[in-house]
Amino acid sequence: MDNTSIITQVANPKEEESIASSQDKVSQSNSSLKKHRGRSIFSPFFCCFRNYNDYHVEPPPSNNKTLCLPPPPEENGSPPKCDQVQVIPIPSPPAKFLLPEVSIADYGRNCVVIDLDETLVHSSFKPINNADFIVPVEIDGTVHQVYVLKRPHVDEFLLKMGELFECVLFTASLAKYADPVADLLDQWGVFRARLFRESCVFHRGNYVKDLSRLGRELGKVMIIDNSPASYIFHPENAVPVQSWFDDMADTELLDLIPLFEGLSKEEDIYSLLQSLRNSLQLDSVQSHWSHDSRFHFSLPAVSQCQLKRYVGTEVHRVAWNDHIFIMEPRSESKNGKPWPKETAGHSLHRTQHKFSRMMSDGNQDPFKSVGRKPGLQIWTINNMQMVPVPAQGFGNFFEGDCYIILHVSERKGSGQSADIHYWIGNSSSQDEQGAAAIYVTQLDEFLGGSPVQHREVQGSESPRFRSYFKNGLIYKKGGVASGFHHVDTNAYNILRLLHVKGRKHVTATEVEVSWNSFNNGDIFLLDMGRAIVQWNGPKSNTREKLKAVLLAQDIRDRERGGRTQIGVVEGGDERDSPELMKVMAAVLGQRTGPLKEAVADDKPDKVQNTNVRLYHVFDNSGNLVVQEVATQPLTQDLLHSSDCYIVDQSGSSVMVWKGKQASKEERHEALNRALGYIKAKNYPSSTTVEVMSEGGESAMFKYLFKSWSDKGQTQGLGTTYSMGKIAKVDQVKFDVMELQARPELAAQQRMVDDASGEVKVWRIENLELAEVNPSTYGQFYGGDCYLVLYTYRRSNQQQYILYMWQGRHATNDEITACAYQALDVDNKYNGAPVQVRVVMGKEPRHFLAIFKGKLVIFAGGTGRPGVVNPDPDPGARLFQLRGTNELNTKATEMQARASSLNTNDVFLLRTDHLCYLWYGKGCSGDERVMGRAVSDVLSKQDKQVVMEGQEPAEFWVALGGKAPYASDKRLQKEEPPHSPRLFECSNQTGQFRMTEVDDFAQSDLDEEDVMLLDTWEEIFLWVGNSANQHETKEAWTCAQEYLRTHPAGRDPDTPVICVKQGSEPSTFTGWYNAWDPHKWSGGNSYEEMKKKMSDAASLSQISVDQTNTYLTGGNVSPSAGGSGTFLNPELLIDKSPSELPHGVDPGQREDYLSDVDFENLLGTGRSDFRRLPKWRQSDLKKKAGLL
Repeated sequence: MDNTSIITQVANPKEEESIASSQDKVSQSNSSLKKHRGRSIFSPFFCCFRNYNDYHVEPPPSNNKTLCLPPPPEENGSPPKCDQVQVIPIPSPPAKFLLPEVSIADYGRNCVVIDLDETLVHSSFKPINNADFIVPVEIDGTVHQVYVLKRPHVDEFLLKMGELFECVLFTASLAKYADPVADLLDQWGVFRARLFRESCVFHRGNYVKDLSRLGRELGKVMIIDNSPASYIFHPENAVPVQSWFDDMADTELLDLIPLFEGLSKEEDIYSLLQSLRNSLQLDSVQSHWSHDSRFHFSLPAVSQCQLKRYVGTEVHRVAWNDHIFIMEPRSESKNGKPWPKETAGHSLHRTQHKFSRMMSDGNQDPFKSVGRKPGLQIWTINNMQMVPVPAQGFGNFFEGDCYIILHVSERKGSGQSADIHYWIGNSSSQDEQGAAAIYVTQLDEFLGGSPVQHREVQGSESPRFRSYFKNGLIYKKGGVASGFHHVDTNAYNILRLLHVKGRKHVTATEVEVSWNSFNNGDIFLLDMGRAIVQWNGPKSNTREKLKAVLLAQDIRDRERGGRTQIGVVEGGDERDSPELMKVMAAVLGQRTGPLKEAVADDKPDKVQNTNVRLYHVFDNSGNLVVQEVATQPLTQDLLHSSDCYIVDQSGSSVMVWKGKQASKEERHEALNRALGYIKAKNYPSSTTVEVMSEGGESAMFKYLFKSWSDKGQTQGLGTTYSMGKIAKVDQVKFDVMELQARPELAAQQRMVDDASGEVKVWRIENLELAEVNPSTYGQFYGGDCYLVLYTYRRSNQQQYILYMWQGRHATNDEITACAYQALDVDNKYNGAPVQVRVVMGKEPRHFLAIFKGKLVIFAGGTGRPGVVNPDPDPGARLFQLRGTNELNTKATEMQARASSLNTNDVFLLRTDHLCYLWYGKGCSGDERVMGRAVSDVLSKQDKQVVMEGQEPAEFWVALGGKAPYASDKRLQKEEPPHSPRLFECSNQTGQFRMTEVDDFAQSDLDEEDVMLLDTWEEIFLWVGNSANQHETKEAWTCAQEYLRTHPAGRDPDTPVICVKQGSEPSTFTGWYNAWDPHKWSGGNSYEEMKKKMSDAASLSQISVDQTNTYLTGGNVSPSAGGSGTFLNPELLIDKSPSELPHGVDPGQREDYLSDVDFENLLGTGRSDFRRLPKWRQSDLKKKAGLL
């Protein structure tokens, strides 16, 4: 369930009705959600769970205070469109104010409205060891305990506020929770009134605190709140405060006291707050925002640092198509855990200072270890420095760390290309993230600015990133402190459980070592150091099992030097593996109760997003300005070298293009601008980001443009031209004898051979097949459908290609019958033919070559017996003759009008009495020769040659008179080469979807699926032997939809070729490196690999190793050199005795920690710890969750 669903679920109509009808109540219970942070069912009951990313609230205009009133509750319905700013009408005043009359004690004082959750306290339904209060809350008849932490200095702050102001507690939480918390928090009676959720205004999915309903003069009211959405109606009255969760070193409330001392003396708080804003000085700081504005003040009573936090950290202005939008900072990470208290900009600003200080302290060049050889290099961020990760650790990522990955590859004919990725762990700190971003920018500059930069977030990695780790990614708990245990190939003191997911992109996440982590649809690896047991869920499939086996082998070979034994247990047949089940029971205990249901697998990609937009991004007086330039299909000439641009695929990915002549500052800020743009659009923080320089564009970026030409590139083999285009180039001649020896050449040329094989042609007549007379082979009518079977030999074996040619004027019944008859022919040849859909006018190269330069396509009609059979209404007929040799020439009938002519081509005009052969000024000598040859097929009459510009009057009369026609003589290149793309087509999720496979190889072809290979000029559908019928059937439709929705405006009539596993032509295999024709006949299947790993010797060894993994409960003695069994701290912290691994002594949990984990958790070494008094040891263990 996503955040939006949580909002919808909580804010039900009954709840909104209750809110609207009880605006005059002060302290009554209700239920909703103010701030969303977790997914717990308890989250609606108090407001500390929230995510700023959920807010996209547009305030009323701030330049007119009379418009700052909110609309009545009943008008707060649908959210606004993202490209509009609506003026909110002035509502009627409330029937009754929320606050009573001002008391005598508060007369003349200003009023301060104070928020509760994450401003004064932080609450949780999960136990907190050091909780200040525990408040019982009844929910649906059950009493639950709420654990409350007080923010540091809250007592001092409240006492001071009570001395200076009329204080009002205003929270969006329920009274049943907030009222008792306020009783415990406010022991001095500071709050004169308490307002709860029912006193808020429900406005566009948020509960807003409307200060105009308090009954106080707005010029004397201020609000202190951590949530901008809470005071969206009155931002001029707000004193923002940072969200607080559990940082006991926080001084936010203490730092704000001087500011409030000044505000307490103001007759009109607007004057002071406005003067502060007017005195802002922009401080261009590199941050997660592009030119993120930071604010400085010069007031004696308040330090610059304090006021820098006060204004500018909560609200950002972004100019967008001449509209102003309000942006809120994020308050939590994707996994629901709170972000550190700094905003992104402050954190990176602080990181920059640390980074600069570190570099100035004489640290060594961070890039001295950077190599430029093809391959993979990985670094982690440790104490603000790049630390290389050994090759044995590749693929292992600690959730508390950030990594930098450099991938260098060779590009055919164009040297090297490089990609830089920085990976963000879900639990990594802002400092680490900031340092990684800085290093990525500097590494890009070190490598000359040509690499493509990528931002990767744990769990949402791009296909390219995942392609580097074919055996999968392993997410490990912890961070840099324990980040290199996995590189020790002699370490066996390991106990962990890996949850393996994915069929194409495999990830393995460390989870609790318990049966509670298992489910019946996934695969789990119980890693015990010397032994790994793979447990396959009963509902897991063969592909997943194979991937898990490969991952287990990779762990064995890369991390254990090949000295670990592997066994496999089938979850549905556990009785067949008694020895292995004994091992699992020894570690996990006996399983009680049924397994959980399967968890959804990889989220498949959409085929593609057609809503592609190009934006020009620039800075305007400290604001990020994003101006839309165009929508798809995009063209390359929209990009100017002096600027930077963003290409947005509706949030699925954001790409930044940096022009070579853009300023250094703009190029340096490219990544930050992308992140700022994502924030402004309210996209998920996991949105894929790519940053590239002009000339170093990624293949995916080029695919979004209708055409793309690299400057200075040389045109490769196989350049052609298409019907309907004026400009063209000559066909490059090649040696067809090389095609079978060089499949990559065959793929580039789209030629399996020299087209000298056998040909058989059928026409669809009355929905059945009718053989065509060989004397008329090559003559196709636009009103018909044809099947062309081509037979050739490869490696002394018969190979077949079955072309399905569809006339533009054929009926739907004939097109359907053509497909059905093709299936029948395919079955007669045992599925061996490669099926190719050909649409009239879009004939592929090999199809043209079959007819040796004598292919003629008539515009319409059906059943014409002769080549020159006239139309029912005799008259002139015009044919366009195109081609330079027998392999690429065809004649196509056009409308007999002057406007059909093209100065670059040869045309045949046949009338009742004469035949004209018209040569355009732009046609070549080869084209004239081939034009004359194919014209003889159309007519045996003598031809009168007519040069362009010398036409006789009869020529124009036959065409109905002169008219403008295509006369551009410029010779232009056709579409440049495009990198091929591979997609997996599957209905495993119950819906037919496509997932892209980056950096693909033959091993990525899944026997259980249909794969789509896009080579731009052709679309291949590869059908695995085990693919289900639904996938096979839907694949054709999917290919057509893929072309139709392609953002580059692809030709929907692009040829689609169906290839079956084991019968791949060279035009397909040539797109793969080192294609192995025997892969599926001689390779090891999953069952064979399982049998080898689970032989008697392996099982016996695992049984012996059982004693090394079974925990006896004995202490791990430091003096023993760590020879005992160490456990992941996650298995020991905050666990009841029944939840601990078997054999662990609940009172001595610290003995099962490694030395590093021991010191990190308890703050001291083992020897020093044992010298402490028992009460002190117990206190440290309690605080660490070990008691």
